[in-house]
Amino acid sequence: MGPQWMDLLTSEHLDLWDSFFLKGPADQAFLVLVDSLGQTGPSARLDRCVHVLEKFLQRGALAEVIWEVCEQQLEATPTPVLHEGILAKICNLPDHVANCLQKHNKSVFYSQNYFPRIGNAILKVLQMVSVSLRDGKGCSINFVSQLLGKVCMQGRHRELFSVLLPRLTALVQSDCIWQRICWRLVESVPDRWMEPVVTGLAQMAPGPSALSQLLGDLVLKNKKTQFILTQKLLFLQYGHKNEMLQTILGYLSMENNRRALLIKVLRELLEIWSSGSMVKHSPYPQMLHLSRCIFICISLLNKEEMEGCKQELLHALTSGTRLYLDSSLLPVRCLGMVVAECLSQQIDLEGPSLSFQYEEDDDIKDLKSLLNPPCICLPDLPDLARAPSESSYSSTVPTSKKDVKDQDEQKTGSESELDSDDDLTPYDMSTDTELKKNKTPAYIRDCMEVLFSEDVEKLEATMSSMATLIRSNSTATKEVSTELAKILLHLDDRFGVEKFTELRFAAMVAVTVTDPVPVSQYLTEEFYSLNYSLRQRMDILDILASAAKELSDSIIPVKPVDPEAKAEDHLLSSRLVATQQSEEPVDWRKVVEERIASKVRRFAKGQTRGTPAPTPNRFHTVAGYFFFPLIQNFDRPVVTFNLLGENHLMLGRLVHTLGILLHLAKNAMVVSQMGKALLEFVWVLHYHTDPFVRQGLLFCVSTVLLSVPWERLMTDMAEEVLEMKCWLADVAEKDPNEGCRRLAVNGLILMDKYKKDNLQPTPLE
Repeated sequence: MGPQWMDLLTSEHLDLWDSFFLKGPADQAFLVLVDSLGQTGPSARLDRCVHVLEKFLQRGALAEVIWEVCEQQLEATPTPVLHEGILAKICNLPDHVANCLQKHNKSVFYSQNYFPRIGNAILKVLQMVSVSLRDGKGCSINFVSQLLGKVCMQGRHRELFSVLLPRLTALVQSDCIWQRICWRLVESVPDRWMEPVVTGLAQMAPGPSALSQLLGDLVLKNKKTQFILTQKLLFLQYGHKNEMLQTILGYLSMENNRRALLIKVLRELLEIWSSGSMVKHSPYPQMLHLSRCIFICISLLNKEEMEGCKQELLHALTSGTRLYLDSSLLPVRCLGMVVAECLSQQIDLEGPSLSFQYEEDDDIKDLKSLLNPPCICLPDLPDLARAPSESSYSSTVPTSKKDVKDQDEQKTGSESELDSDDDLTPYDMSTDTELKKNKTPAYIRDCMEVLFSEDVEKLEATMSSMATLIRSNSTATKEVSTELAKILLHLDDRFGVEKFTELRFAAMVAVTVTDPVPVSQYLTEEFYSLNYSLRQRMDILDILASAAKELSDSIIPVKPVDPEAKAEDHLLSSRLVATQQSEEPVDWRKVVEERIASKVRRFAKGQTRGTPAPTPNRFHTVAGYFFFPLIQNFDRPVVTFNLLGENHLMLGRLVHTLGILLHLAKNAMVVSQMGKALLEFVWVLHYHTDPFVRQGLLFCVSTVLLSVPWERLMTDMAEEVLEMKCWLADVAEKDPNEGCRRLAVNGLILMDKYKKDNLQPTPLE
């Protein structure tokens, strides 16, 4: 079919030539056309082949190709090699044509248009199968199943199922033959392609009922399908939508013979959810995924089945909840609380259940909504809900005129017995203040005595004014600073004083700022002592960080000055000086500027702020007292306190506090020693299993880079910095926690930035 021969053909001859392929054996014509595409380059022959192939697809001949292969598979001597070739060419046609035509490809060969055409062809073939079965003839749909599996394996299940599922779902509801055809269609998919088919059906099926009609009991017959639906999609993968999980688990609950798998899945979910290894090493999205599956299973099981799982529920509640509550990540703790509430309610439906206090974010609200999925029919309660309101309304509103009259007479009689003072104007008491019986103490030692007293009013007055009193009496505070800090640290809210925690914290910070050296020594020593609760140790860390922040920000503000008043004061002072020093020569430029300033009217949006008068950073001289005692004894275990053991939350808070203290000591003389000690501390713990601790360590690395001069890093800590860079790169690539990966990337960016800015550091002489 060269160009010279085609020039001799008329339009009628070309139409006749086209009809050989369009009206001949579909499978042979399809093979010849596709093979011809790859045997020639851009030419008239290629254009003609593409034109005929386009017409071939548009007239729906793909269904004829598939049907002829299905008929050939019933023959005594089928040709599997030929069928494999046809299957490959059907599935790979868009890529094959795109390679041949490149930029001149046609829309009919685009993947988004071609694969829905395959779906329509499959529907037409299945219709022929239905007619054949009704006529009592045998047929095979193995090739259709292979085509379905291969297309899904190539990732085109959405284009295919968007055409197949709506039509098949409607057909199987009213016809048992169509239902058996669909079951056989999925059963005959080869095992190597079963996963994408089943996964695609679970994703795009409109609900568990539709999936049950399409799959039947395939989950019981096919081990691969059972593994996919009950293991891989529920345990090995996460991130699926709630609708897909409800479809899968709802499918397992649709028939009695499949409900045993649902109970088995719930038991395995509870076992894995309460596993310590899963809590330590799994990311939060996977924990949330498992919790969603548990909630859906609970919503699908009946009371008797829940009784059979009571032992597993109790084990997950007692052992698993503790692991979640011990986590240093707030979302993980909240997740454990929500699941624990649900499990306790299921264990004893009539008795009291656990209740926690937490903030409900979108994930928690979405999780709770799964206890009442749309597929579960709830009892209709509008009448029951309306009855109490109607009865309460009828009890308060009179139902007849007689009742109205009786009520009016009762009201008139009761009002007549009262004094008629309603027309008097009430006295305005909005500006009144409550008189306090106890005056605020004026001395620090008096405050210390009140803290031990039993007088609630005195205690409230003292706590509300203690921070101000401490700051205004620094000399008296320094005499008893350590003793006062000890009292405040051990003080409990025995009488329910309003805002007790905030007032106590402010007083502790004020004592530490007023006398930083002895108080910080006392607090850092007590942090590693016996018989302290985790709350008290966290308070110590917060107090040290807040006090260090206040010491480093000690700047005396200047009151705002009006520009016009400033100009008038300046002019008045200059005139006074001129009269006192009239014998000295006057600069005429200064006089002109003063006159202009006095005559000019300036408009401003508000009062201008004067430049603050800075004072020396008081934290620089005491930074070592805050920092080094905290970092020295972290590896010393105490009976009730072991930072390297299970106290991950406290260790994470300690690491973050050390990073804050180092950052506040920026530009201090001791910052280099602090940075080196902190890098050694980070290197000891850099493989910690808890993500909150790792986030703190990565924060410390970034703080060292921001606070310690680059020259000191390259001279005193070059080896440590190189090790940290390798560790940051490893964390950024492999760490399972998203926050750790983000912090590691930030650290690498800081290192590269400082390296570019200091390519040739000046050596120290």
